[in-house]
Amino acid sequence: MLDSQLHEDHILRYSVSIEDSLDKGDQMAVVTFYDENNKKVTRLKLNVIAKETIYKWLDNGIQINLKNAYVKDLSLSEYRELKGKDKEDYILIQDLNAECTFFDCEASTDLSYSKFDGRSTVFNKCVFGNGNANFSYSDFGHGDVYFTHAKFGSGTTNFKSVKFGDGHISFAGTNFGNGNLSFVDANFSNGHVDLKNTIFGEGTIDFKFAKFSEGNISFERSRFGKGKKDFKNVEFGGGRIDFKRVDFNDGDVSFEGVEFGNGKVNFKGSVFGKGFKNFDQSDFANGEAIFDHVDFGTGTLSFNHAKAAHISFRSCPFNCYVDLRFSECKIANLSNTIVRDIIDVKPEGRAVHIRELNLTNARILGRLFINWRENQVSDLVYNQKKTNYFQKAEQFRILKENFRVNGQYEDEDAAYIEFKRCEAIANFNDERERSLLNKVLAYPKYYFQKYIFDFVGRYGTAPTRVLLNAVFTVFLFGIIYYLSTAYLPYFGSIESTLPQNLNHFQEFWNSIYYSAITFFTIGYGDYFPHGPLKFVAALEGFSGVFLMSYFTVAFVRKILR
Repeated sequence: MLDSQLHEDHILRYSVSIEDSLDKGDQMAVVTFYDENNKKVTRLKLNVIAKETIYKWLDNGIQINLKNAYVKDLSLSEYRELKGKDKEDYILIQDLNAECTFFDCEASTDLSYSKFDGRSTVFNKCVFGNGNANFSYSDFGHGDVYFTHAKFGSGTTNFKSVKFGDGHISFAGTNFGNGNLSFVDANFSNGHVDLKNTIFGEGTIDFKFAKFSEGNISFERSRFGKGKKDFKNVEFGGGRIDFKRVDFNDGDVSFEGVEFGNGKVNFKGSVFGKGFKNFDQSDFANGEAIFDHVDFGTGTLSFNHAKAAHISFRSCPFNCYVDLRFSECKIANLSNTIVRDIIDVKPEGRAVHIRELNLTNARILGRLFINWRENQVSDLVYNQKKTNYFQKAEQFRILKENFRVNGQYEDEDAAYIEFKRCEAIANFNDERERSLLNKVLAYPKYYFQKYIFDFVGRYGTAPTRVLLNAVFTVFLFGIIYYLSTAYLPYFGSIESTLPQNLNHFQEFWNSIYYSAITFFTIGYGDYFPHGPLKFVAALEGFSGVFLMSYFTVAFVRKILR
């Protein structure tokens, strides 16, 4: 049987000795494996089955039972040549059982263009030597396929254009060695595909153009080497896609142009190393994509022009440049993330369509490249259905600080305004949940603050707006003075120390003049209020001091920038 330690280690060197069996007259192969220190790892004792014997079984169309056998230089290409067949003729293999089999070779174990027939094809715990293992263009029929805990050597392993059926397909616990691995254009049909705890080596891992259908696919806890991992243009079906806790190691990882189908895509807890992580133009369709707690390593992570319904990066540490310029995304969740480098959402040449961007409790130690108008940032926060106003306020505060660091001062002001608005609504809602007195006082307090701080001056960010409100206040009080003097003298009047004989038009502009000198607290003494208007004039004087101070603060803030 395949030793567990042998499975974990890559095959570095092994030796084979052939012994005659005294009782049966058969031959036995003793295979000894050694580690990098030339220390013996394990030993297998197997029955020797000559390839010529297997060729005879193929001729007779009988079951191929290689369990616990040692087979050397098995080659269906050689078999086709011996039988005068074409190089691409399929060879029918009945009910193959190669459990715990050792396939040794000088150059290659060739099972290309095989047509496996039977309820299952079994390669569990088999070992392939350091030559190539070639299954290209094979057809595994509609039965189950098991490579569970199989062990490949340092040569190339080729499953190019292989066709699997609707049965269960298991490579769980398989060690593919340090050679290149190709599943290019492989068709997995509707079966469930199990690649849990699989060990991929240092070579190139190539799944380009592979097709999966309705079954679930799991790479959970698999480990990759430092070679390139290429899943470009893979088509996943409607099943669940599981990359949880996968170690992708260093090296480029490409999911460019992948169609993830309608199933749930889960990368939770996975680890990436150095290199380019490419999800450009990938389509997550209507399924949920989960990248929570993923460590993306260093280098670049790109989702440029990708599509997603709901994609989550909760609690991810971003130590690399991240391109989130989706062509279409309903919800992007970056809550509790730590950004130490750059996240780029800013449109460049084409629009970025994100409906919700959740930054709750995010810590941006690097920079977030985003534009208030082009990205419609206020909508990104207000469209969120699962966050309260305290959380929305916190997100606007985070954006405000980010805009300040980036030197985007107009965007900083816009974010600050929304931060204060959400904070005010959150406090208002909180007070309404308390005692009856707090509930009663909450309304005048909220609307007073909304008018004074928001409407009048946009929380100190709009000096022009303060100035216009000052002009409006002067005219408002002037009209009050005029109406009281001309039509409602029992409310008081504006008196003059000089003789007056004025028409209504002159009285109106005198009232405006008095309002202005009262507002600016000049007080020349040529006009003064009489009766209840004294209290109105005192109120205007206070309003003038407040608004001009407000204007000065807002104006100086703009100038200093």
